[in-house]
Order: sequence, then C-alpha cells, then structure tokens
Amino acid sequence: MILALTLLGGVGLFLLGMAMLTEGLKLSAGDGLRAILRGWTSTPARGLASGALLTGLVQSSSAVTVATIGFVNAGLLTLSHAVWVIFGSNVGTTMTAWLVALIGLKLDIGALALPIIGLGAMIHIFSSRRPRLHGAGQALTGFGLFFLGIGILKDGFETLLPWVETIDLAAAGIFAPFAFLLAGILLSAAAQSSSAAVALILTATATGGLPLTLAAAGIIGANIGTTSTALFAAAGATPAARRVATAHIVFNLYSGLVAFLLLVPLVWASHELADALLADSKDEPLTLAIFNTLLNLLGVLVIWPFASRLVRWLQGLYVSDEETLARPAHLDPTLAAVPSVALRGLVLEIRRMMDMSFTRAARRLDRGTPAALNGAGDAGLLALGQAIRDFISTLNRQQLPSEVVDALPDLIRSVHHIEEAITESAAIQSETALPAAHTTGPAWDRLRAGVLAALDCEATGAEAFRTEFEAEMQEADDAYEAIKRALLSAAAAGKIGVEPMEAALLHARRLRRLSEAALKAQRRLARWAPLARDRIDPGPPQDAEETAEDAAPARITDPA
Repeated sequence: MILALTLLGGVGLFLLGMAMLTEGLKLSAGDGLRAILRGWTSTPARGLASGALLTGLVQSSSAVTVATIGFVNAGLLTLSHAVWVIFGSNVGTTMTAWLVALIGLKLDIGALALPIIGLGAMIHIFSSRRPRLHGAGQALTGFGLFFLGIGILKDGFETLLPWVETIDLAAAGIFAPFAFLLAGILLSAAAQSSSAAVALILTATATGGLPLTLAAAGIIGANIGTTSTALFAAAGATPAARRVATAHIVFNLYSGLVAFLLLVPLVWASHELADALLADSKDEPLTLAIFNTLLNLLGVLVIWPFASRLVRWLQGLYVSDEETLARPAHLDPTLAAVPSVALRGLVLEIRRMMDMSFTRAARRLDRGTPAALNGAGDAGLLALGQAIRDFISTLNRQQLPSEVVDALPDLIRSVHHIEEAITESAAIQSETALPAAHTTGPAWDRLRAGVLAALDCEATGAEAFRTEFEAEMQEADDAYEAIKRALLSAAAAGKIGVEPMEAALLHARRLRRLSEAALKAQRRLARWAPLARDRIDPGPPQDAEETAEDAAPARITDPA
C-alpha cells in the first residue's frame, strides 16, 4: 500500500512538473509559438519540423495541438498544413523519453532537483512584473519537479523489483506483447499523458523489472493511448478542431499498428543504434528512447504517401452548414491552369455569393420573418469571400491574358462591397428596437423600398445597369437627406430626444450604406456578367470617382 502511494506520488510530481514546465515555457516564449506556426508551415517538411521543434521546446504535444487548432479555426492555417504540424508534434514529444533516459536515470538528480525547484520558485515569485522571466521561473520549477518525480518512481520500482522477478512473463507466450500493448494504452489513457506512461516504462526497465521487447510493446500502447486526450478534446469542439484531433488519432493508430507488426526488428534496430551511440548495448532505457523516436518517425514515413488522401477524407468529416456555405461551387484549383475558364468561374462564384448575401439582407429587413433574425451564416459568407480571394491569389502566380487582368480589380471590389452589405445588414439586425414613430413616414418608406430594390437588382450588363444604378443611388440619397432633416428638426423642436434621434439617424445611415454597397457590388460585376454566358462584353470602364472611393482594400470581419 505504501509502495503504491509512493509510485502515485511520483507520477503526480512528474505530471505537475510537466504542466509547469509547459506553461512556463509558453509564457517565456511569448508569441514565439504563434510566429513559428504562422511562418514555418508552408510545406509538409517545414510543418513537420516546426511541430517537432515546438513540441520539443515546450515539452507538450497538447500545447502545440491546441495552438494548431486555434490557427485552423482562425483560417490562418489550412488543414493540409496542420496535419503535418500534428505529425511533427508526435515526433517532438519523444524528447521527454530522451530526458528520462539520458538525465533522469543516469544522474543522482535528488541532490539537484530540490535546489532547482527552490531557484525556480524564487524567480517565479519575485518577477511577477516581468512576464518572460516569470515564465522562466515557472519552467525551471517544473523542470525540478519533473526530475524529482522520476527519482521517486525509480526508487519505487527498485523496491518493487523482487516481486516483479517472481512473475513468470514467459508463461504468457505470444500473448505477452499484446498484454503490454493493452497495459500501455490503459496507462496512457488513465494519466492523459503518453510522456508519463513512457517515463514509467523506462523507469521500470532501468530497474530490471521489464524485458526490453515487452517494454517496447508498452511504449507503442502509450502512443496509442494518448489519443484519448484528442477524443475528449474533440467532443463538442468545432469541426476544424475535430478534424485536427482525428488526424492525431489516425496517425497514432496507424504508426502503432505498423510498429507492433515490426516490433522485433524495430527493437533490434534501436538496440544497435544505442550501441553505436554510447557503445553500451545494455542501456535499455536509451534503447527504448530510440525505439520511441523510431516508432514516430516510421509513422511519418508510412503515412507520407497517403497524406493528401487523408486530408481529403478529413475535409469531408464534421462539415457544418457554415462550411458548406463557404465552399466555392464554381472554383477549383485545376481551373487556374486555364485563366479564361477560371475568370468565368470567378464571375459565377461572386454572383452566387451576391445572391445568398442579398437574400439574407432582404430577409433581415423584414422584421416579421423569424428567419431574418438568425445571424448564423455570415461567417460562412465571409469565408467564401476569402476563398475567392485565395483563388485569385493562386491565379495571379502566372501570366494572365489582358481580359483577365482587366477583370480582376472589378471582381475583387465586388467581393469587398458584398462583404460590406453583409456587415451592414448584420448591424441593422443587431440594433435595439427603435420606436415606430421615429422610423416611419414617406421618406422612410422610400429608403426601405430603395434598399430592397437595390438588393433585388440583376447585374446583367454594364450599359443596362448604369442608368438603374444612378437612379437607385439618387433615390437612396434623397430619402436619407429627407430623414436627416426631419430628425434634426424634431430634435431641435424638442419633439424627440437627442439619443433616440441619433439612433434613428444611424439606422437610416446603415440602410443607405447597405443600398450603396449592394449597388456598387452589382455595378462592378455587371461589366463581366456576360462571361457567365460565354461572351466577353465588359462595357465602358468605371467612373474614376467610384474607383477612388471604393479602391480601399477589403477587410474580412465577422459582424457577429
């Protein structure tokens, strides 16, 4: 009983040390983790290296996985790049086994652990105003607790050794590796840490309590068991987070299966490498640390040829309505090879985005329609706008025909105006209900009718649209000016308070902006709408006045 409590205390110190080390290193690194993930993942090899490096530095694959999921959710990292970071984090997490094998079980760390803990705690306490030094002190404290826990585990297993030697492991025969595989899975799942399970196995092996091959089977199980953390994290998470978690699970299961089938040759290879490194073939903890690294490197090698298929499969999982909305229906990477066909796809996709956005805006103006009050879907439409821009960026990497070069500025600005319409309609919906007396009257009716007409326009050609555009713009301006004069006069006469007047005026201003954004989006697209009918008739160039007024770069914001 006392021995069991001692081992439990050792595991607790180990996990506490790991947690403090991870949090301290993250705090000390500042935004370094984000900077590396943002800039070092452009290719599979770089994503793999960055995942391994970051996990080795912060000693936590979970921290890297959470950061990766955050970037995928924010649209700063694609799933195809994120999976390689996850694969790399599995390689990087083997650094813990190397620390245990080379330091924790080689040196008399009991004499060093307590001074390290004391020094780290003092730095942590007396540097609260310096975040990075504060984090470094926490990391140093965790480092000491980490090795103190290893020391307690080592002493506990040495005490347990006489009892272990009485167990006839050979009696289990061919089932012994399966038993240790299952034990590793359960141990890792219970501790919610493959590092803790591997440290226990290495410590038990160092005291002579476990045969090398069975310990290696336990390490495979520990790598598989750690997927339980990803399963828990994926429950109720966003679709992007669940896909990243699924990639982590698939990698560990796949690499574990292959390694278990090749258990004997992998153990032999690890044994030979340990002998080559230290000329000590009896250093079983080092052999297991090498085995743990080979296991994950083997997983990377065997999954590399199937990575693109894996990503495509993951992209089809957990698809939400917003993601369905955000996926282009007329754009495909293969279209970029034929710019004229790609241009037609762009026009069709922007037309589709416009129709969905304007329909939502019109429904929002109808206060009697319950569906108009549902704000879901804006993020999907904004993501669709970003997908269109990404396609244009891909298209720009090659020499383009003149008609495509001429069309792209109009198409980009059309997307920008559609996004403005989404933002304004969402802002109108979110406004506090205004007194009907302040938002009714002939001018208000004209303004609302003008907005609905603008949202219902069909951009079929530049010449046909030009007159309609000018008429609708003038109608919205006249109605807004009439509303503005009436509200200011009522406020001056004391018929309406200043705050209600400002709220009503802001509502009118947003309605006018919505009308302008809708009309400008259609005007930009109208020049190139004939492309959707396999005919190029761009019409006259846009007025310089409008070009100057809407040439500002588009900003993607989520109004919610």
